Amino acid sequence: MKVGFIGLGIMGKPMVKNLLKSNVTVFVNDVNKEAEQEVAKLGAKPVSLASMASEVEHIITSLPNGAIVKAVLYSGESALLNYDVTHVQSIIDTSSLTPNESLEISKVLEHKQIKYIDAPVSGGEPLAISGELSVMIGCDPDDVATTQQVLAPIAASVIRVGDVGSGSVVKLANQIIVNTNIAALSEAVVLAKRFDIDLERMHEAIKGGLAGSSVMEAKFPKMIAEDYQPGGTLNINLKDMKNVTSTADTVGLTLPLTNQVKEIYKSEVAHGNGLNDHSGIIKYFEKINHM
Repeated sequence: MKVGFIGLGIMGKPMVKNLLKSNVTVFVNDVNKEAEQEVAKLGAKPVSLASMASEVEHIITSLPNGAIVKAVLYSGESALLNYDVTHVQSIIDTSSLTPNESLEISKVLEHKQIKYIDAPVSGGEPLAISGELSVMIGCDPDDVATTQQVLAPIAASVIRVGDVGSGSVVKLANQIIVNTNIAALSEAVVLAKRFDIDLERMHEAIKGGLAGSSVMEAKFPKMIAEDYQPGGTLNINLKDMKNVTSTADTVGLTLPLTNQVKEIYKSEVAHGNGLNDHSGIIKYFEKINHM
């Protein structure tokens, strides 16, 4: 199998590495040429977008936001659609966008007879590295089998949740659950620290009960170690929370918990902590409690 891959950031790079381990021929493109060379040493083929379009039927994108996805695909000066794309059958977009952005991109690509699959991922860098991401896809039912085959080397599950745009909705719901959980865990840890509780023993005591979760297993050890090297940065998750609230606004929903957590993220980013892992929001709770 041959695939294209655009975007070699914190998630894209390990995804490419797992595709290569599965003997997929991967043509890559990124503005960061050092990232291109890193995966080239493992067998990836750095190419221009024009060359990529002539080589592959399926292109995976992993980009920071909707504006960049649009620029790379069709609105930018050197966008993919400026070239001959008759060979390309689908764009599988693992970026986290709003549903409206996904629908807009889909309509543009439809004019070129290219299928757009919104395929946001959950699991952060650790599961991107292990190839065990959860992928929620929005697409036509007929496109599921091919998409699952393309994404198999990077994912533990690839589940169709509806038509185009549905993957983006479910990813936003996922981000509400993840980020409000991290905020709740932060408050719990701050309470325990004030009473000088041994945090490792606390973790052992509660992880098997109802409070236990994937979020706890991923983030509690980081809080204990005060290790805020990112699996998912505050910057990225603030972007996602803004996408949640803007999408909720379009359908008249009020999400009080989400809005409160978003404001906490904004505060930490404003204090220069945007590159920390999102477990680093515990610093906000420590700060307001003078700890």
